[in-house]
Amino acid sequence: MLLTTEDLYNHQYDYETLKTNIYLVSLVDILKTQILTINFCVKYILNTDFQFTKEEQEITIDMVKKYQPHIVDGDFVNIQTKTTNKLRIDSFDDFETYLKKHI
Repeated sequence: MLLTTEDLYNHQYDYETLKTNIYLVSLVDILKTQILTINFCVKYILNTDFQFTKEEQEITIDMVKKYQPHIVDGDFVNIQTKTTNKLRIDSFDDFETYLKKHI
């Protein structure tokens, strides 16, 4: 299923669907419209590898907390501790590989 920005504003999607469509919609729109886990926010929303636009590059922890009020400061501390030695995201194609498969 390929998502559009409109889809994000009208429906909630699971982690896998969002992950699969991460290059098709804005991270800011995902942040504003979906209920996200701290893991998803760290792996994708705050990850500079996925931030292509100026607007996406300006995403901060404070923005995440604003649009995801269920995530608190302690969550960021806990996830940082867990991922200190695991900086790679879960086996996801880079943008070029993704484009070659979907064009």
